[in-house]
Formats: sequence, C-alpha cells, structure tokens
Amino acid sequence: MRSRLRVLHVDDDPETLTLVRMILDGEPDLEVVSCSGAVEALHVVTTTSVDLLLLDVMMPGTDGPGLLAELRTRPGLDRLPALFVTAKTHPRDLEALAQTSATGIVRKPFEASALIAAVRRSAVATAI
Repeated sequence: MRSRLRVLHVDDDPETLTLVRMILDGEPDLEVVSCSGAVEALHVVTTTSVDLLLLDVMMPGTDGPGLLAELRTRPGLDRLPALFVTAKTHPRDLEALAQTSATGIVRKPFEASALIAAVRRSAVATAI
C-alpha cells in the first residue's frame, strides 16, 4: 500500500499544473500526476493507480465534467473521489457542477491551504 495519496490533476494550463504540483507535492502525504488533457488522463488511469481526481472544468476538447462522466464508465473508477477546479462562479454553473458525481469544487483563484484541505476532505470523505 502506498503511503502517499496520489492525485491525478488534469488542466490545460501549464502554469496551473505547475502551481498545483508545487502545492501538493510539498505535502509529505500527497503526490501529483499531471495531465494536460482528457486523452492523456484516460491513458494515465489505465496505467497507474490514482486515489483522487482534480479536474479543471474548462478545457478544450473534453471538459472536466465530460472527462468525469467518461471515467465513471470505467471499471473501478465509479467511486473515485473527484474535485472540480473552476473559475466559474455563477450560481447556475456551480449548481450544474454540484449535480455531477464530483465530491467537491475548488474555486480559482485558490489559496494553497484551501486546495490542500479540499483534497484531504474529499479523500477522507470517500474512505469512510
């Protein structure tokens, strides 16, 4: 059993990928696998074990909600905790995200401590 929680982070923005990696990899119990899009993420989940999904909402091609819907059809991924990361703040957008199977939403811009807390909350909530 791994001693670190492995987070699959999917975002099309290289700066956000780097920022999230720096934040989460700085925690002794967290590690990040970064992907720049849905195609890469689908490959990663078939070749490596992940404990949590951290998905950007707005991406070219398949967006975060679309990727989550696709992942939910894969064996063993139907209950994998998932957090959306979004700059969308309109109540209608947030309500639509809340209706998915995601375990939470992290709003951009985010504080490092808020991101870490959301990741840990989501992982713990689904482990119970």
